[in-house]
Amino acid sequence: SREIFVIHQECPSCHQSNVGVLDGQCAVCKSCSKLKRCVFQFCLACQREWPRGTPTTNSCTLPNCALRAALLSNTKITDQHSSVRGCPYFRACPRCKALLTHNGKGCPNIICPQCNTHFCFRCLRQYCPGIQNIETLGFLTHRLSFFQNNDVIPCRVVDNKQSLNVFGL
Repeated sequence: SREIFVIHQECPSCHQSNVGVLDGQCAVCKSCSKLKRCVFQFCLACQREWPRGTPTTNSCTLPNCALRAALLSNTKITDQHSSVRGCPYFRACPRCKALLTHNGKGCPNIICPQCNTHFCFRCLRQYCPGIQNIETLGFLTHRLSFFQNNDVIPCRVVDNKQSLNVFGL
């Protein structure tokens, strides 16, 4: 089962929910505005400060707003039969930043349709030796011979913070 994309309703600075929506994606934090003695506006979607001196519009004009918003979403894959259960619904390709999701079938490894990069949807590594369905991964089988049993790092679901940092988002 899939869930609806969720937008944060808290301030990215103080993490309180004392926010008011001004127009579209633009919100104001009452607590931070009081503390900073100026109106603190931010984008509800990408959770970054609204550019000062720009008019409040319905849409955020900050670069990569939609990509950042999708990666910040707390929506997770909940299908109990999926190999990527517990993963964020959206991932960014580690090479080209294409926004991707997993179909829930087969192993957790995917190939980006944009740039053909192979990576694990769970741990975001290009060559994941700790996956469960190894017999279905012909392109990875030869990589496993380089790892001893005690050297295999288990494949764990990571959040999207790593992608946000790598991409400077």
